[in-house]
Order: sequence, then C-alpha cells, then structure tokens
Amino acid sequence: MSRAASSTSSSRRAALQRLALAPGLLAAAGCGFRPMHGPVESTVGAAPAEIAPELAAVRVGTLPDRFGQILRRNLQRRFEGEAPGTQARYQLTLSVGFSGEVLGYRRDGTISRVRYIAIAEWNLATQAVPPQIIARSIQPVRTIDAFNVPDLQFFAADTSREDMERRLAEVLSDEVYRQVLLALRRHVAGGRVVAGGPVAPAPG
Repeated sequence: MSRAASSTSSSRRAALQRLALAPGLLAAAGCGFRPMHGPVESTVGAAPAEIAPELAAVRVGTLPDRFGQILRRNLQRRFEGEAPGTQARYQLTLSVGFSGEVLGYRRDGTISRVRYIAIAEWNLATQAVPPQIIARSIQPVRTIDAFNVPDLQFFAADTSREDMERRLAEVLSDEVYRQVLLALRRHVAGGRVVAGGPVAPAPG
C-alpha cells in the first residue's frame, strides 16, 4: 500500500473514532442504570383523569444540543398530549448529561463499539411569581445504550449513533414523565408521600 493510501485510510479511521465519541462527555457517578436491549416501546400508560389537566399544564424548559432537543420534544408531546390547549401553570427544568466509554476495538486499534450513559435531573415549579417548587428528582434518571461503529462507513456510523440517541431520549422521557406524574398526583391530593418513584417532597 502506498504512503498516500495508508495516510488516507488512517485519516478515515480517526474520523470514525471522533464520530463515535462526538457527544460531549460528562462524568456520571452512582447507580440506577436501566439497560436497554432492542427497540424501545413506551411503558407509560394513560394518566389518571384527575391529574391529566395538571400534566397538560407542564411546559418543558429549553435544552441545549440535539439530544436535549429530542428529549424536550418527547416530554412536551407527552405532557401536552394529555389535554391539548391547556394553559401553562408549571415549568419543568432539566439538566442532562452524557458519559461514554469504548467497549470494543478492532485489531488495528480503531473503535468498533461505544457505550453511552445518559442522565437527567429535573425540577418542577409553578409559573407563579415567585415560583413554588412542587418536586424534584433526588437522584439522576439514568439509562444506558450502545452502538457499533462500522469500519470506514461514515454514514452508517453516524446513523447508528443518532438511533442510539433517540432510544436514550425515549427511555429518559418515559421515566421523567412517570416521576412528574407521581409528583403532581401528590400535589393535587395534598399528601406528602409518593410511592413508586424517587421524588423529593415539596417544601412544607
């Protein structure tokens, strides 16, 4: 192989490695992983009738980057879909991050598989002035997925990573929605204890 061909091949492999690790990496510690295998189907059912208007009144704050936009769109679709046209009364603020690691290498040292952990923390408050905190996550919502990096196939690698991001966003949005549903159920009922999810109590 000529030097020019070898240099081109090396450049392509380096580009694929950068593509695989493209999203910004944030440190993620703790437990609570939710593994994912195959296509994701939403496990969130219809909301109870008594809190559907409350869920529809939730508005999701803006999030940076493409992954944040996908996550926000999924969440807003879930909340507003409960009762379209409901006036906003609550603001849901999220903090989202990634942590990634390489799972596999080829014989030439290039990356063949990458795993990502996506985390999200949320805070729910009223839109009153001043806002009143309704509930917040007491530990990050966390999920994990991976994708393969085909050798010297830029488009396929990019598509695999985008598919993984959509799956991560789907699972995160399901879990955040479930936790907010529980928090609003407690808020409407006026109780202090919510079973079934890591939701912090509202200030007394």
